[in-house]
Amino acid sequence: MSNNKTKQQSFLHGSFILIAATFAAKIISAIYRIPLAHILGPRGMGYFSTAYDLYTPMYSIAMAGLPTAISRMVAEYSARGRYRDVKKTLHIAQAAFLVTGGIGFALMLFLAFTLTGSNHFVVFGHEFTLKALNSGALPGMVCIVPSILFCCIMSAYRGYFEGLGNMTPTGVSEVFEALGKLIFGLSIAAVTLARTNNTSYAVAGALLGITIGEALSTMYLFMRYKFFGEKSLPRELYNSSAEPDRAKKILKTMIAIAIPIVLGSLVNNITSLIDVAMVQKQLAVAIGKAPQYFSENFKAFITSETAQMAKEGKSFNLAGDLPNALYGCHRGYAFSIYHLIPTLTTTLGISAIPVLARTWTNKDMTAVKFNIQTIIRTTAIIVMPCGLGMFAISKGILSLLYNDQNAIAVAAPNLRVLGICAIFAGLNSPVIAMLQAVGKEVVPLKNIAVGAVLKIVTNFILVGTPHINIYGVPIGTTICYLYIFTANFYCLIKYTGVKPDFYSILIKPLFAGTCAGVSAYFVYAFVFAALGHNSIATAAAIIGAAVVYVVALGVFRVVESEDVLTLPKGEKILNICKKIHLVR
Repeated sequence: MSNNKTKQQSFLHGSFILIAATFAAKIISAIYRIPLAHILGPRGMGYFSTAYDLYTPMYSIAMAGLPTAISRMVAEYSARGRYRDVKKTLHIAQAAFLVTGGIGFALMLFLAFTLTGSNHFVVFGHEFTLKALNSGALPGMVCIVPSILFCCIMSAYRGYFEGLGNMTPTGVSEVFEALGKLIFGLSIAAVTLARTNNTSYAVAGALLGITIGEALSTMYLFMRYKFFGEKSLPRELYNSSAEPDRAKKILKTMIAIAIPIVLGSLVNNITSLIDVAMVQKQLAVAIGKAPQYFSENFKAFITSETAQMAKEGKSFNLAGDLPNALYGCHRGYAFSIYHLIPTLTTTLGISAIPVLARTWTNKDMTAVKFNIQTIIRTTAIIVMPCGLGMFAISKGILSLLYNDQNAIAVAAPNLRVLGICAIFAGLNSPVIAMLQAVGKEVVPLKNIAVGAVLKIVTNFILVGTPHINIYGVPIGTTICYLYIFTANFYCLIKYTGVKPDFYSILIKPLFAGTCAGVSAYFVYAFVFAALGHNSIATAAAIIGAAVVYVVALGVFRVVESEDVLTLPKGEKILNICKKIHLVR
């Protein structure tokens, strides 16, 4: 399943590299986000989340949709031995994505000012006023806007390397992104808040670090291609290949593949857009219906926020400030932890596209089935224990990472529900990638659109209900991803003709994951009751769950020997796994 001349990595080999890099990047991001939450507080995280949620769909278009299109084209050309087309595809992508980056830059700058400030416009003698959604987020939005341009430039290089089966450049560039926002974002935010005592400006400093990280990552990929590009595509392969297609044909093919993938990537992040547009407004509606309910049930939280705003010389307004603070608890605390799982499994999808595209192009259906089952099983092995662990000890995890007990009390129920959602969202990312790899990039778009409608309806009903309020947000997200994953997986089976072994790839990992979740719950409860110390109880629960999970993987025979052999040093790892009875 590989071409030695181009040094293509197998699916799990490439996934191993990307997961390791993504894990490192997420550890760095956690180091960034956790102290950032301490610096900014729930209100500041509300500003941060509003700006970041507007940026995320743009980022997803550039870093998920666009590289996917290039990766698939490069993989298909490589499978046919058309290496001149491979290089020409990169050059056309660089020019095309520079244009899309400029458009994205201008669009986000326009949205930043129109959505976050009470602006007056005069058009043909008529005056228009756009009322602010969250004006405190404006400085941060302006600081993160330039990163869109860097993302689009990066996407061409990432797609090129990924299409050739080399995941290392993407992985290293992710680490550069994370280091940039950690070193620069955190330090700028802390210094800005200390000197100005202005939370909005501190948020802007934190987001400026993201832009710096994107710039560093872009610089790395450019230098990587400039000095090591020939090693990615050896000269003898290039010279012996046929003349490339015309630029117009390549661009037309690229657009035909990219548009549905880009739209799907945008709609796949629609839950973020829906939340930033709806949640705070619906919370305000709920508060208007029953202000006394919120005053009583969020009394400690409101007292804390009132004291924090008093330090800045501001007064707390229930209908005006509480929605932003509650949203900050959900997005800045619960959602940021939940999102680690779909982010990790997205790397599996990135690795799957070139491998599955090559086998699909060559009509090797045995390899297609093997890859699909391996991808789903690997994903399930990751998401099951993580999601069920979040469900079991959500409050313990949040308390281990954050100090604000009032914010944790708000966020913990949401993280519990999002733990279940993480299973469906995590499984969904590679399934979408596989549909894209076999030429069905429009299918996920349709299914995601239906999921988005479900999300809008549940947000409108649940968040606007006073007794549910912010706790309705993760319920809507879970319903959304449950439908999307089910529909996409059904379509993958339908269009590929592959009949997977559900017991092997889903049920057995679910059994093992359930054992881990149950053990985490009881270990946490026992240790906390004995010692009364959350950090020790949470650490013990995680370690205990990990041990139980490894044992359960062996008992239920979840891991297949063929999967292990595709890893780096696969034979050595397989021998170790056999000794500890993890595989047959």
